[in-house]
Amino acid sequence: MGADKRLDRQIGSKFDYGPRRIDSDIPDLSASWSAKADDYTTDITPGYRVGETRQAGSFDDLVGLFNDRYEKLSRVLIQESGKHPSGTIKQIVNNWTDYTRSPATILGIVMNIRRTKSGGRMVEIEDTSETTITVFVRADDPAAGTLLHDDVVAVTGTFESKTGEMFWVNEVQYPDILPGHMNKGGSEFDPVSIGFISDLHYGSKYFKEKEWNKMMKWLNSSAETAKNLKYLVIPGDGVDGIGIYPGHENNLIETDVYKQYSTLASMLDELPDHITPILSPGNHDAVRPAEPQPVLEADIQQDFNSAIHTGNPGRVNLSGLDVLTYHGKGIDDMVPLMNHVTYERPAEAMKEMLRKRHMAPLWGERNALSPEEEDQMVIMDKPDIFVTGHTHAHQVEWYRGVPLIVSSTFQGLTDFMKMLGNKPKIGYLTAYNIQNRQSRVIKFAEDGVK
Repeated sequence: MGADKRLDRQIGSKFDYGPRRIDSDIPDLSASWSAKADDYTTDITPGYRVGETRQAGSFDDLVGLFNDRYEKLSRVLIQESGKHPSGTIKQIVNNWTDYTRSPATILGIVMNIRRTKSGGRMVEIEDTSETTITVFVRADDPAAGTLLHDDVVAVTGTFESKTGEMFWVNEVQYPDILPGHMNKGGSEFDPVSIGFISDLHYGSKYFKEKEWNKMMKWLNSSAETAKNLKYLVIPGDGVDGIGIYPGHENNLIETDVYKQYSTLASMLDELPDHITPILSPGNHDAVRPAEPQPVLEADIQQDFNSAIHTGNPGRVNLSGLDVLTYHGKGIDDMVPLMNHVTYERPAEAMKEMLRKRHMAPLWGERNALSPEEEDQMVIMDKPDIFVTGHTHAHQVEWYRGVPLIVSSTFQGLTDFMKMLGNKPKIGYLTAYNIQNRQSRVIKFAEDGVK
């Protein structure tokens, strides 16, 4: 017992981060952490599979994708936000004189955005009536700095009274989660926790083996939080892959990607029996780069004895909680376009994804997307936990009753990241308790940043 306490002090545990408001019937929140995970049943239900439709990438496929996005997110705006359109854009434009004093509500998809001298935005919107309208969003509207091409939104406002050529927006509504929402939790759920790490990049010469071994020793110890962990979620880039960027092979200690995976599988075999790993792909994995990414191929999966594999994004129900895993490549498109979204604070991008109910709204930018039969990047159902990796940062925040976890990396500072100015936060494990909604963050690197 004394050795476990010394180990806890050595790794620098930070305990009991929770939401600002907890709806809970648990008199002693700390008791949820003292439960032993192996006393409870492993309960895993994988969600829908992604990235497996056989589309040719034709123009019709692309039109079908955006029609599906519009239909789904319009439904959210109507049913959850109560934003009923005053008609189609074509009907509203034809009857503009009805909306010079009484406001009209328009539902549509953003086609173009132009910044004005005043700092406002001229926004072109289209709907399924194949008619467009250009509306003006004031500079002081919060949406002026967050609107993106291909967003689905509702705008409410009035026409200029003389010619109807200008539509002045009073409100922009995203298909957002409502403010009073709270994820599932409480005494009816097992008092076990889910661990989150990401971006191991095994195969890279920058893989932090010392920190990894330190974590494995702790996970196999009798430390309270370690014994409470039931699942370990890894949202992508478990291996470093090969040929991801020019000169990549110079940064590898293992150039055979299949050997990278077989070694990763052996590493995960060292987890104690009460912890089941959940593994999804990222942009370094041996799947297509375009999102949504399907699960790893069967020849790779067979190396893993106990891991549950999902696509990217992935949905998996763990002991009653719906976990949304997304590697996070869509963050690359948001960083240059939104001042408040940075690689150091990627949880801000996750908040935007929940506001927009879409993980990668921009088509044709840095993040490659595949025109599936339906838009599988839409977040129709609100998750109980939302986790990303990719940025090599680490954060734990909440947004409208949903915990947001940016999982830490086990890769050091590469030449490529140095060129980009990124400073990784290394060796943090986040544990989220299903019952009491609290998080504990355990640090395995000496300073956590290298």
